[in-house]
Amino acid sequence: MTDALTPQECLERARMHERLASTTADASARTMHQAMASEFRRRAEAGSSGPAQRPGTPVVEMVQPVQ
Repeated sequence: MTDALTPQECLERARMHERLASTTADASARTMHQAMASEFRRRAEAGSSGPAQRPGTPVVEMVQPVQ
């Protein structure tokens, strides 16, 4: 699991995803690797690799559209 990574390990993962993004010709894969690199850098800077989402809160809230 990536929830137990140290900040240094997060930086290593960010660099790996940056390398993958720079070497792939697939635009969607490049976008995904760039997003992963950004997330791992954010985790490293926060000093914790735990999830940003608080436990017990929904990831997405469903709302009724206003008519």
